[in-house]
Amino acid sequence: MSKVEINPILNDPEMKEIVDSFLVESKEIIDSLDLDLIELEKSPNDESLLNKVFRSFHTIKGASGFLNLNKLTSLTHRCEDILNKLRKKEAQLDSAIMDSILLGYDKMKELINSIELNHNEDVDVENVIQKLQLTISRLEGNSELTPRIPVEKKSRKGRKKKNSAEQTAAEHQNEVIPESEEITKTLRSDEQKNEVENNNQENRKADNSIRVDVEKLDELLNMVSELVLGRNRLAQINLEVSREFEGTQLARELEDTTKLIDMMTNELQQLVMKTRMVKIGKVFNKYPRLVRDLSKIANKKINLIIEGEETELDKTLIEEINDPLVHIIRNSIDHGIEKEEERIKAGKNPAGTIKLGAEHEGNNIIITIEDDGKGIDPEVIKSKAVSKGLISQQKADELSKQDLLNLIFLPGFSTAEVVTNISGRGVGMDVVKTNVTRLRGMINLESTVGVGTKIQIKLPLTLAIISGMIVRVEKDQFVIPLNSVIEVIRVHSENIYSINNKPVIKLRDRIIPLVSLREVVLNQTKKSENNIWQYVVIVGLAERQAGIEVDELLGQKEIVIKSLGNYIGRVPGIAGSTIMGDGTVILILDINELINKTQYDK
Repeated sequence: MSKVEINPILNDPEMKEIVDSFLVESKEIIDSLDLDLIELEKSPNDESLLNKVFRSFHTIKGASGFLNLNKLTSLTHRCEDILNKLRKKEAQLDSAIMDSILLGYDKMKELINSIELNHNEDVDVENVIQKLQLTISRLEGNSELTPRIPVEKKSRKGRKKKNSAEQTAAEHQNEVIPESEEITKTLRSDEQKNEVENNNQENRKADNSIRVDVEKLDELLNMVSELVLGRNRLAQINLEVSREFEGTQLARELEDTTKLIDMMTNELQQLVMKTRMVKIGKVFNKYPRLVRDLSKIANKKINLIIEGEETELDKTLIEEINDPLVHIIRNSIDHGIEKEEERIKAGKNPAGTIKLGAEHEGNNIIITIEDDGKGIDPEVIKSKAVSKGLISQQKADELSKQDLLNLIFLPGFSTAEVVTNISGRGVGMDVVKTNVTRLRGMINLESTVGVGTKIQIKLPLTLAIISGMIVRVEKDQFVIPLNSVIEVIRVHSENIYSINNKPVIKLRDRIIPLVSLREVVLNQTKKSENNIWQYVVIVGLAERQAGIEVDELLGQKEIVIKSLGNYIGRVPGIAGSTIMGDGTVILILDINELINKTQYDK
């Protein structure tokens, strides 16, 4: 095993700021390249896109040369050589050439990750560089590898770089142009001039923004959360004072001050939330590459359409939503989209389509994944679930079409006849359900045999401050997270039925199980005989719904979630607590656990 070469620049405290800036800039370029490369393969004659991709590799090559990152410089230089031949019309982009570029791109990501985590280039790149060189030689009409003139770089340790534009220009001056690159000095000079101007414009834009550590944003959000509690307390005091001293100067001034504090707190809260918002395109832009690679493995033609990538949501959710979406897309490619010959026989376009979209709906974000594949047959789902022992035949016969479709979220469920590299191991949709549930989200699944499948994920925009419905049961108050509430109804006691000794109601041809907070949380069994009419709050989480019985609806409020620490889990059905305006602490219901309480035996 070769000894890892120590790069003194990466370990020099004086160069830390420059190295950090390089890493941030490189990761931004990598995120952009992921989508640009796939778009380039679809539009190989798009010169502006080709030039953009070329500049991306060129920028990383120049910066890596400045930091004496020899492996990264050598790798990006060869990718740049291939792209330059495409720019000069010496070659036409095809799948094989793009495979080579993507191979270099993947190894470039590995190198940058190693530089960030280990402060070295401890990644084997020789094999990839050889493959890139073979591609270059093939484009030059040679069957064997030809020697390349190396790029000479001078160490600039200890010297601060002023900006990426100056550094890029300096790299051009110290670069020995390979013989295969027949670019005149005049064109090179014009290209430098344009690139310097473009970089200067980008730098001017960058001056309007700063990078802030996420931990600082978390601390700021916590402070705003406390301020919201103080605002609620002030509003309660104002209410009490206005009742006792109505019409007095003191009451009017306190009311005016309370309104001002309320308005400023709301604005500050919205502002802080916006600073944590990230465009979902940061996640979506990873999937064109995923679809490209998986469709080649599955030997299917699939187009991915992305909509709503400008939609924003909290950074925490951005980090958590990736895995569920990957599982769904994998299933669409493997199980949903048919083979080309099957689609032609069914009168469909030979190429399948997967649509990925996002949009805001109130304080939630709706993510939609839709394919035009063969759809999901409820009867196939039923037979598979019964054969695997996940549900009894009797219970399966009682389920509606929608409930049968929802069986795919059961642990260990899979309709795959053969285990593939893509899916079929009995994991996937269960993982989706678990992750989305943990984020207090909901899943809705629609499918038509022969037409396709549509999955919608509904998530709250933030997890720290939520809107809640305040309800009363006996003398206790509880908060039901508003994003889980579907509707509120009044039910007569005669319309509450029993299945397997568990209470249910019938709502628009669907059986909804009921949850009694008296029994689950308060550990009481006796209900007042005067409760002929009962309020029921219909809640949903993931693909399931339930009704929560309450005595009174007290209204809606923005609440701050406070953890109960080690007490979580000791009291069933409780997710946390919040402090009301009068200083009392009330409990927030855990909708996931409450719905699980309604699960019938299989």
